Amino acid sequence: MLNGIEVFVEAPEKHIQINDIRREDIAGLWACLKAAYPGYNVDFCFRDVEVPVEVLTEIGAELLEDCVKMRLLPQDHKAYESHQVGLLTKNDFDDFAAFHDAIDHGMYWTSRRMRDKMDIWRIVALKTDGNISGYSMLRVKFRDASLGEIYCVEADNPSKRKSLLSAAVRCAFEEGKSEVIFMVDNDATEQEEALAIGFSAVGFYTAYNAVLPEE
Repeated sequence: MLNGIEVFVEAPEKHIQINDIRREDIAGLWACLKAAYPGYNVDFCFRDVEVPVEVLTEIGAELLEDCVKMRLLPQDHKAYESHQVGLLTKNDFDDFAAFHDAIDHGMYWTSRRMRDKMDIWRIVALKTDGNISGYSMLRVKFRDASLGEIYCVEADNPSKRKSLLSAAVRCAFEEGKSEVIFMVDNDATEQEEALAIGFSAVGFYTAYNAVLPEE
């Protein structure tokens, strides 16, 4: 806790995340962070609250993600199974890692970081000629045990993406989750694919990134 604000710090990665901070709290917290964590990357994440763009700009923060929050409940799932997909095995992780890291997601979760915390992930994979050609990333461990969240879906056409998305949703419900969240970029195609299997738009998620100056 700094200045009464919860700050999530990963020292080995020099990474900090701050959620839903109020406009009036940013300047004071930023001063504390500069003193305590020089050189760290800081993500400011906002979920269905005011985004204080002007103040974030003043400290040098840049837009990282601008997403629509979509949610799916078990009774709303419209299964889509046009392609054969399945859970990633340990033997296939290196193939997945090469595929995942070759894509510029702009996300914190590189394959190296995922490998260290594989207990929180379920990866649904699509193979072509024996190689990973698409996947979806489902996180299954949060403070709220009822929640699963899909972090990304990657494949080269809408039919494959919908199959991967639907399979990740099914996996979440098989793990006992009662709702699945998917933060979709403000992109009509991704939203249409999510809507096709039963997701509905329920809010937004915006993230900004800034780097604390070195001493």
